[in-house]
Amino acid sequence: MLTGEFRKVWAGQTISAVGTSVTFVALPLTAALVLGADAQQMGLLVAAGWLPFLLFALFAGVWSDRLPRKPLLIATDLARAALLATIPLAAVLGILRIEQVIVVAFLVGSMTVLFQAAYRPFIPVLVGREVLIEANSKLAMSESTARVVGPSLGGALVQILTAPIAIAFDALSFVISATAVALVNIRETPPAPSERRSVWTEIAEGMRACLADRFIRTTMTVGALFNVAITMGDAVYILYATQSLGLDAALIGGVYTVGGIASLIGASTVQRVIGRTGIGPGMLGALAAIAVASVLLLAASGPPIVAAIYLAVRSAVTSYSAMVYNVTSTSVVQAVTPDRLLGRVGGAGQVVSLGLIPIAAIAGGWLGEHFGLWNTLALSMGAQLLSFAIVALSPLRTIRRTSDVAIPASAAT
Repeated sequence: MLTGEFRKVWAGQTISAVGTSVTFVALPLTAALVLGADAQQMGLLVAAGWLPFLLFALFAGVWSDRLPRKPLLIATDLARAALLATIPLAAVLGILRIEQVIVVAFLVGSMTVLFQAAYRPFIPVLVGREVLIEANSKLAMSESTARVVGPSLGGALVQILTAPIAIAFDALSFVISATAVALVNIRETPPAPSERRSVWTEIAEGMRACLADRFIRTTMTVGALFNVAITMGDAVYILYATQSLGLDAALIGGVYTVGGIASLIGASTVQRVIGRTGIGPGMLGALAAIAVASVLLLAASGPPIVAAIYLAVRSAVTSYSAMVYNVTSTSVVQAVTPDRLLGRVGGAGQVVSLGLIPIAAIAGGWLGEHFGLWNTLALSMGAQLLSFAIVALSPLRTIRRTSDVAIPASAAT
């Protein structure tokens, strides 16, 4: 049974996710349309947002296990709001440059690393392990709702106010999220200072826990490969859509909106889907659908509206399937991890699963510049197929429900 305290976090995250979806459209459009960024600079922009996961996630995981998580969530939300607000301010003053956009992306990414290190462990403590699928489904619905509202709102705001000014909406949403978390009534008991060891010792403990558990280990491996594949494509996706296919901001926003609707359907039905298929088969089917749907991206052609239909169908299949995979994989990792290690296991998972994303983004930009945008997207699809093969041969495919792998409540701490 989900509590009222969880619903406060859920409401705040829903609003924050809408703002983030606006920036997801507005930030690259600021770079591409307002500042005239080329493929290499677009790759650097994507890399800047993900590099903090490689640099800071392990340390953020330690801090999350050492400190009360609620204050960390509030502080990082407010910091992200302040950082994003500098972009519309610089635009109004006429001094906005691509270098500033890249630096802001890096700093916001750094705060996101710390937020996620505290946020993911906060959920099992807030709701208990018995309802993780339900809780994660609700949070996923927030993200999905945001993907419905955010891109279309972002596209409209970009058309009306310009891309940099649209980012101010995201800054405001982080303030609202911080307020919602501040209203949560929860008592946290982090380890006493006397129980702490060196940072590196605690990082090593988290890494060992990841490597020792076959489910976490496989999930991290698949996450790393799949995220690399997706990011290589994302680095050139906006350029491909605008330059090769002729889509404008409104059509791009519409494509993302279709994906958001499919994602929302996925979040609202994942419990029923997994109830019928089991967790493992559901994860396997989701990865297969994502890889196959990439063919539509490569086949897109014709007038912009026709090309947008190709991209929208691909976005619908990918978004629905990604939601199924993300909810189930997150719940499995949370179920098998003791509370005292949740932050560090999450940090280690972020480094392994997300740490290669900056390199993939730069590589995607370089490949797009030197070998073509379409060829880069084709390479991305091939790597996604490999992710499916790994899950098909892994122990993940045998899991039916989280209770099959969940640790006893007495061992959670």
